[in-house]
Amino acid sequence: MNRFALTAAGIATVSMAGTAMAETVNGFNGLDRWFGEHSWTISDAGGVVASMAAGAYTGVSNFSFVSFTSDTSHAYDVTFTMDLAAGDYDVVMNDSYGDGWQWNSYVGGLYVSGSAVSGGSAGASFPSSAGSGPVSWSFTVIPAPGAMALLGLAGLAGRRRRRA
Repeated sequence: MNRFALTAAGIATVSMAGTAMAETVNGFNGLDRWFGEHSWTISDAGGVVASMAAGAYTGVSNFSFVSFTSDTSHAYDVTFTMDLAAGDYDVVMNDSYGDGWQWNSYVGGLYVSGSAVSGGSAGASFPSSAGSGPVSWSFTVIPAPGAMALLGLAGLAGRRRRRA
C-alpha cells in the first residue's frame, strides 16, 4: 500500500511556497490638479485587486505622495507598492469629466514596475485625445526564481513515496 506522509520539512516547504507567490510591484500615479475626476482599477481573473477613485486608494501599501506648488499643473506624484500573485492583470483608467488626465502641458498616468513585472515596466498616460473613454492596458507578474524553486521542492516532496 502506498502512503503519503508529509514531514515537517515538507510542511515548511509547502507553507513557504504559499507565501512566496505574492510578488512586490511598484506603482506610480502622476496626477494633475483635477485628480478628483480620475479613477483606475487593476483586476485579475478574480476581480479588482487595487483601485483609485477621487484620490482614495485601495489594495496598495507603502503609499506616499509629493505635492507640487499651486503654480504648476502637475499636482501630485503618488508612489505605492502592491503584493500581487503571479498572473495577468488588466488596468482600466477613466476620466469622468472627459478632458483626460491633463492640465496645461502636464499629462498624468499610471505605471507599474519592478523585477516581477514582465518586461520591467508597463503603463500609460491618459491624454486629452482619449476623451472620456477609458484607457486600458495589461501587464503580467512573473514569479521570482526563488518561488519557482520552492514550488519545485514542494512538488518533489509530494511525489515522494515511502517504501516498506
